[in-house]
Amino acid sequence: MRVRRLPSAVGALVFAISVLSGCGSGGTHSGGAPQEGGTAVFAEAPGTQPNWIFPFYDAAHNSGYATGDLQYLMYRPLYWFGDAQGGIGLNETKSLAAPPKFSDDNTTVTIDIKPYKWSNGEDVNAKNVQFWMNLLLSQKQNFAQYVVGQFPDNVRSVTATGPRQITLKLNDSYSPTWFTGQELVQITPLPLAWDKTSDAAAPGSGGCAEDQSKCEAVYKYLYEKSKDLSTYATDPLWQVVDGPWHLTNFDAQGHISFDPNPSYSGPDKPRLAHYRMEPFTSTDAAFNTLRAGNAISVGSVQVTNLPEKKASQELPSTNPLQANYNLVPAYGWGWSTSILNMANPTFGATFNQLYIRQALQLTLDQETDVDSAMRGYGAITTGPVPIKPENPYIADAERGSGPYPFDKAKARALLTGHGWTDQGGVMTCTNPGAADNQCGAGVAAGTRLQFTLEYSTGNPIYGRVVQQWKSDAAQAGIVFDLKGQEFNTVMDDISNCHGSGPACDWQIGFFGYQQYNAVPTGDQLLLPGSSANIGSYNDPKLTELINATLHSDDKKAFADYEEYATRTLPGQINMPLRTYMEVVAKNLGGVAFPAVQTGRAPEDWYFTK
Repeated sequence: MRVRRLPSAVGALVFAISVLSGCGSGGTHSGGAPQEGGTAVFAEAPGTQPNWIFPFYDAAHNSGYATGDLQYLMYRPLYWFGDAQGGIGLNETKSLAAPPKFSDDNTTVTIDIKPYKWSNGEDVNAKNVQFWMNLLLSQKQNFAQYVVGQFPDNVRSVTATGPRQITLKLNDSYSPTWFTGQELVQITPLPLAWDKTSDAAAPGSGGCAEDQSKCEAVYKYLYEKSKDLSTYATDPLWQVVDGPWHLTNFDAQGHISFDPNPSYSGPDKPRLAHYRMEPFTSTDAAFNTLRAGNAISVGSVQVTNLPEKKASQELPSTNPLQANYNLVPAYGWGWSTSILNMANPTFGATFNQLYIRQALQLTLDQETDVDSAMRGYGAITTGPVPIKPENPYIADAERGSGPYPFDKAKARALLTGHGWTDQGGVMTCTNPGAADNQCGAGVAAGTRLQFTLEYSTGNPIYGRVVQQWKSDAAQAGIVFDLKGQEFNTVMDDISNCHGSGPACDWQIGFFGYQQYNAVPTGDQLLLPGSSANIGSYNDPKLTELINATLHSDDKKAFADYEEYATRTLPGQINMPLRTYMEVVAKNLGGVAFPAVQTGRAPEDWYFTK
């Protein structure tokens, strides 16, 4: 559908930047004077060790732990969002390019790249962006953020209009807010040293930066290299960086060490001499290390190790690590849900019934989850836009308890009113058909509402939440068989379904929240053909509403999408979004936990005296 276009490119860009500011998680400031040197140690959450170095990732490797904790430190994205003050807006300092300029009724985008250099002496320039774009055009089906019809399908041409200038011609007029915060943010310029097809080949010999048809062989080479985790710190390929850090040690268990990139040309050069990441087998092991002393500089503490608090409070009344650490609340910028697999051969048609999704949602007691399982460290989720941090995208439909507050009796009545009968504690379809009082189109007689719920065990909170859900849902005749696994395993299990086959056997998956880029629109998560639409959801009305948000900065367009998604639960069951409680050593300053992009920035950290 056609929607209202913005009247001027200048006004559009001002709006794009200003609307994204003013919310998120804050930073820390140590009272002493900044010192040069020292080694800061970051404690990884159990089971979340980064496992992909190539900054072009498929669905199976689409993890914020790989991008934010590993890739961004070495290979800067073209645009960086989030800042130390907690804003979710464009961070011009950390971005490789100046803010994009939109013209020709928002159909032309001009990007001026700042004078950065790669560690091998190459300039960061237009060819590096062309390398990325050609790779994406060639391998878009293998990129986790690809959505059919969107980036790069909506780009008619990519032209180097100067040594450090790229001009994109688009196939339509797009919202500058959305195009910058959702599309351009995907670009990571790649060094020409990677444009080859074998270790022995000369840099640039692959030809991908010049010719899209030559990119497949280059992609296969880089993909295979990235699968070999044992060589991340030793292979010269990965040592060509434009970010402030380079790897000195890496293993698959999560022992990772960085040193400053001596050739870094950015404005935020590291003060630390070394930065190290350390894995832990459990959250208790990490907490015991924190309590024992100051071997960890930055980490997180589970709510089970903290005093209870009210959900409205930012911090607990007491800090059990007061001697050495400050507590800092941080929020995830994403949609916390359990994902329903619409392509599951047994339950796809069942999940496609709105009343089934409503019944599932009604059996989830989020307020108790926040107060009990999360001990006050969280917020309920009622729709696609997170309530915390406060942000300009929250619609009225998401305020309060939303349209589906906890009500087991109502859930049970919905099921019995649609042709289901409790048989041995499990609701069973006894009146198949498409009428209002029947089970729904495609739901076979005898279908039982007994599902496997696969969830991430890295955070003990999640186990408590799903156990409570299992108990409450059983009273409505919905039975969950719980299957707890590490985060990376859950992601691998539920992200490889492409329409049919054994990979589509999973039923419900819960791994936390799905990370947004700067704009919390539903294009990547919910549009048909999107690599990140791992539940294979497809609703033509929702597609129409989402597409409207891509072409206009009109707030009504976004509110219409959000309200519809809130009511229809599009393949998602809202789960409470936990508040992260980070810990920062009292002698460490400059640490921030921005909500957007989850890019850790130890180059900003410094020890104090």
